[in-house]
Amino acid sequence: MENNKSFAEFMNESTVPQKQSSEMTMMEIYVDMVLNEILVRHRKEQLVSAINEALDNKDQDAFMKCSAELNTLEDTHGV
Repeated sequence: MENNKSFAEFMNESTVPQKQSSEMTMMEIYVDMVLNEILVRHRKEQLVSAINEALDNKDQDAFMKCSAELNTLEDTHGV
């Protein structure tokens, strides 16, 4: 299984320092929402792939770790 970073690390590295919400235009808010949605969906795809690989390899530790992260992601973002 690949050495994937946690979702929180992934999001922190991929985001650019943001303006205060009161200074953001509607277009900036929309673009931010779309980009975040893309990142969340991509991470979900990575986790599902890692879970399938862990099942194929009978790697219980990797399965539990990835499943827990996927559950957290789904609970947090409703994906």
